[in-house]
Amino acid sequence: MNKLLKGAIAGAAGVALLLGGAGTFALWNDAAVVSGGTIATGTLAIAKSGTATWTDISPGVANGTTFDPATQKIVPGDKVKLTQKVVLSTTGKNLKASFGFDPASVTTDSALASVLNYNLTATPVVTAGSAAVTANGANTYTITPGSDATTTVDVTFTVEFLDTTGTTGQSVASAADLSKLAFTLAQIRP
Repeated sequence: MNKLLKGAIAGAAGVALLLGGAGTFALWNDAAVVSGGTIATGTLAIAKSGTATWTDISPGVANGTTFDPATQKIVPGDKVKLTQKVVLSTTGKNLKASFGFDPASVTTDSALASVLNYNLTATPVVTAGSAAVTANGANTYTITPGSDATTTVDVTFTVEFLDTTGTTGQSVASAADLSKLAFTLAQIRP
């Protein structure tokens, strides 16, 4: 046989083998359906509940005295308290969250900022199945969901005008704007 004929036969055999892989033949296969259920996502949300109230808790002031930030001014040594209920929606197998406030949501001039102290306290309204609220440093709490999807928390935010000398923080323009005070809830990994 000549070389040309042998090459043609080998080429035809190669093409036939290649085409054989692209042909229409079937191999056995099977599948099984497993009832895996549905995977649902958890929740993480915060909402205020009711109206915020202000109280003057300065030394020497009668307990429960109302403070009106629209008409009253604080001086060194004063301490006022904002009370607000918030509802935390926290569900999820491994969910934990950090609750606090955003310091950037309070605006003031630098002189007054140096003599104001802010403190956040969060206490759950006691109900069975509520989330655990645990202090985790200054102005921060760890929230661990209970069996209920929502937990109402009493939040207390105090503003204290620290004792100072001279005229620090004394100005017509000095004010701490808490009109956009933001409480935060952010997921943390356990």
